[in-house]
Amino acid sequence: EPVREIIPVGNVIGLHLKSGLEKFSKVIVTTGGQPKLDGFKWLSDLGHNIVEPVPSLFTFNMPKNPITKLMGLSVPNATVRVQGSKLMQSEPLLITHWGMSGPAVLKTSAWGARVLHELNYQFVAHINWLGDVKDHEVRELIQEVQSASPKKQIKNLCPFELPQRLWDFHLEQCEIISDKPWAELSKKHINKLIEVLTNDQYSVSGKTTFKEEFVTAGGIDLADVDFNTMESRKVPGLFFAGEVLNIDGVTGGFNFQAAWTTGFIAGKHCLI
Repeated sequence: EPVREIIPVGNVIGLHLKSGLEKFSKVIVTTGGQPKLDGFKWLSDLGHNIVEPVPSLFTFNMPKNPITKLMGLSVPNATVRVQGSKLMQSEPLLITHWGMSGPAVLKTSAWGARVLHELNYQFVAHINWLGDVKDHEVRELIQEVQSASPKKQIKNLCPFELPQRLWDFHLEQCEIISDKPWAELSKKHINKLIEVLTNDQYSVSGKTTFKEEFVTAGGIDLADVDFNTMESRKVPGLFFAGEVLNIDGVTGGFNFQAAWTTGFIAGKHCLI
């Protein structure tokens, strides 16, 4: 039966149901996150401070960008940086039919949930397809290839750990004739290739939730909760667990673990 309202009654918690008011000595709230602030009004009415909820753990939309033709392709270690911020993550990256995903993007979205919300999910993502390899290191590798294999066709000899389809894509980006030998690659094209490999730029316009999950940053202010018991500091006998709290983690099971752990602690202390 749906709970219409929580009403503290003396030293017990009253739940206003359709059938009337039921009283309990202890109540655990595990309602999960809410996409909008008004979804927490019933808890703020009890005196709790609410941290405004914003989406977390989402992928980057890049509408009509040619990179999406490589959907399904992944890079083992790429660095994602958000222009104009300190956000940066180095992890595997996945190209999708709508843009980019994978741990590098998902972790960026988690750590930068509020920053990206303030940007209205309109920003420029800088991609280093080689992880933390610097531009001067790329130049040295190219020079080594030109010296060791000058007659090899550029398309057939990629000196970097990149999928062939992505290598072909970058050569086209740089307007490099792919069947040209390495010895004939001009300084202009070398500079362009270095820029694309270490500082490729993509306009992001919007987000997509990760699979069918929707994680929010925000919720009950952690200062309002005793984490030894998960009991509210505002309403004795009321406990919280899971994403209703201002807790969100990066991809990798951390949100599940937070829910399990806080639920265990709350349940344990409700039995005391």
